[in-house]
Amino acid sequence: MISEGKLIFYFDYIDPGSYLVDQLMDGLVVDKDKIILHPLEIRPPPLSRINPSNPHWISYRDKVQQLAKESGLVLNDPTSPPWSRKAHELRLYAKDKGLEQLIHKEIFKAHFCQGLDIGRIDMLVSIGINAGMNTSECKATLDVDKYSHDIAQLGRAATDDGIKYTPVLRTEGDSLEGVANIRELRKFLIRSGINVSMDINNHFKS
Repeated sequence: MISEGKLIFYFDYIDPGSYLVDQLMDGLVVDKDKIILHPLEIRPPPLSRINPSNPHWISYRDKVQQLAKESGLVLNDPTSPPWSRKAHELRLYAKDKGLEQLIHKEIFKAHFCQGLDIGRIDMLVSIGINAGMNTSECKATLDVDKYSHDIAQLGRAATDDGIKYTPVLRTEGDSLEGVANIRELRKFLIRSGINVSMDINNHFKS
């Protein structure tokens, strides 16, 4: 059950479409605390990592790149995505520390802007340190897979609710499935009763 006025964002940190939607929502959604982050791994372990030469993946990346360009955004999508389980674990750890939004943005930035391997614990610990987390505690948390079961369980909950891929936005009475341009996203948010910024043209092309 989704509370009235809430917006669930099903996403993965290695999904360029999730990153694009996340960036667009930054400029559109006024009440960021209405957004509920829900992880859904594209390729959860023990499945193999994404094959960067897969024609469907290449076509999807190209589509997202074009939509990003239309919205005036730069998207540096790494060609060989890692598993994202550890990155999602770091966000849950950060949530318990009151740093969820900061870490969420930094993980996306590390992958899509800096080209860092967010599947590596040392890289994620560096992100945590820069956000003010305790080094040893952060590393230990990721080393022992403290939140791994939670991520897997959240993924199963998403699929049980009919969510098969990312990105997906869902409100109490509506949903937007797949990557969208800024016009489609704005229409969905307004239709769903989400408070939308009127200054969007200061941030993106429309």
